[in-house]
Amino acid sequence: MNNIFKSILGALILIPSMACAQGECSIDVSVADISKGEVVPEAINQRLQAKLSQAIGKSGLVSAPYDSRFFVAGRFDDAYNDITGGPSQKVYVKTTLTIYIGDADEQKVFAAESFELSGVGGSDTQAYTRALNKLNASNQQLVSFLQKGRDKIIDYFDANFQSYINKARQAMAARDYDEALYYVTAIPSCCKGYDEASRMALEIYSQSMNHSAQQLLAQARAAWAADPTATGAAEAHTFLSQIDPEASCYAEAQALSKQISQTTKQQWEFENVTKYKNQVELEKQRINAAKEVAVAWAKSRPKTVNRYVFLTPGYRY
Repeated sequence: MNNIFKSILGALILIPSMACAQGECSIDVSVADISKGEVVPEAINQRLQAKLSQAIGKSGLVSAPYDSRFFVAGRFDDAYNDITGGPSQKVYVKTTLTIYIGDADEQKVFAAESFELSGVGGSDTQAYTRALNKLNASNQQLVSFLQKGRDKIIDYFDANFQSYINKARQAMAARDYDEALYYVTAIPSCCKGYDEASRMALEIYSQSMNHSAQQLLAQARAAWAADPTATGAAEAHTFLSQIDPEASCYAEAQALSKQISQTTKQQWEFENVTKYKNQVELEKQRINAAKEVAVAWAKSRPKTVNRYVFLTPGYRY
């Protein structure tokens, strides 16, 4: 069995109690590419993305290192951009920066907030940099806006958690365990349906463990049948050593190991290897294990969402 699912079992037992005890509610939000317009330098867009990532962390959200469902993006709309004449030219910028919190899957905006910014510099980049100085992780207007967006996301999950449960069940039926885990781990601990999602995650773990174990056992049998020597035995046990002792086919794995040992006159302690390996991995992965598979699935799925549909002037939300 893949060690990551074993880690998830331990994480799902510990993380809910930790989250409730600390009053935390982790919601992943990514920073989308900033809408550049015709004037704003690329360096400014990168600077704004960095500022938004910092502010997200101070508002009770988590800045996701992947393209998550919920995102923060911005748009610059210049009211004034001019260059003075003379030997010491200056660029004057007055712009409205509108920041959005959106849902990429459902094509909707949860919240939007506008910031009036202005700056003066020897270049466009310098002028916009100075205009952005007031927008930082300590800006109460920005932090409050992100907190309101967080509350609206929680409201969304409270109203729609059952659809996540249903999608997870559909994925389980198709043995798409990574996708199923994505849906159940998406529900934050402070939302309705979290307890049901946690129980379902354990069910996903169990089904995935048994499915993976059956595949590993089949590979072990094939390796041994193809080469019933010490070499084939070593290859077979590379598969057997990954089978979790709690798997439904574990007794069959033990029987095969015994058969191999009797033929090769060599004892293979695959159970001990598996237990040691899982203990080590659990210690290393426990904190983030519950979402690792879900994040990997989210990264791999194709993206067809045009997020700039949210950022057109006159959009109603």
